[in-house]
Amino acid sequence: MQKEFRGESVKEEAQNPAFAYIAGRIDKMLVPALLNFLAHKPAHGYELIQKINESGFSEIEADPATIYRNLRRMEDDGLVLSQWETAHTGPARRSYQLSPEGHQALDYCVQLITEKVIKMQAFLEQYQQEVKEK
Repeated sequence: MQKEFRGESVKEEAQNPAFAYIAGRIDKMLVPALLNFLAHKPAHGYELIQKINESGFSEIEADPATIYRNLRRMEDDGLVLSQWETAHTGPARRSYQLSPEGHQALDYCVQLITEKVIKMQAFLEQYQQEVKEK
């Protein structure tokens, strides 16, 4: 599938396999939400779990294993970088931040979400005009 991305026509899967993974899961909103939160500032896994649960993107509480599994996948795909922090008291914690590719992936998510919103708006308008008014 060809898409316009940052002014260039590219095949997402050829550019980065992570984009195909994201496109297949955009309805779930977990990966886009994680990318969005990390675009603001680096964060620890626990903080990201709290933000996901407070965001309203999911109707059920986020499973920590799911969050960490996605963060590991995102790191493997080059979308996030992580490092262990040991400077504070208590156990070491892993801090995550977006890589340059992660910022591109967030832009891609916004593009996919925008396309879905347009399609949903068209559906609602069609419903209002053709079904609701009858």
